Amino acid sequence: MKRILINIMSTTGITLVVLAAVALLYGGECLFVTTVFEVLIANAAVHFGFIFTNKYENKYPILEALLNITYATAVIVVFGLVFDWYSSTPIGVLIIMVLLIYVIGYFISALGAKEDMEEINRLLRERKDSFKLK
Repeated sequence: MKRILINIMSTTGITLVVLAAVALLYGGECLFVTTVFEVLIANAAVHFGFIFTNKYENKYPILEALLNITYATAVIVVFGLVFDWYSSTPIGVLIIMVLLIYVIGYFISALGAKEDMEEINRLLRERKDSFKLK
């Protein structure tokens, strides 16, 4: 559960930065506080859905990614209707934002995995060295 909460909060932060950049491109001057909570709720729905989409592991990682992107896009389209995001942001822009946010999240996740692998390898080397000393 801790990992899911971290992912939700991280994705919300990434989303708000991307949203602010898009708003600047469109001449926006501010983000409403309600938008922050709407984004948080939408990201929570996306991440809780990922729990179910990740249960159907596929031997082709690209298909898993496409399933996750399709699911995330569908959730954002629905929340766009619920929260009336289309009055200020076209649906195409929201879809591009989903793709951009997914890619950014994927690279951050890959960097974290690389750091985890390096740490595990370091610990294994230390353990191996400690057995040599005995």
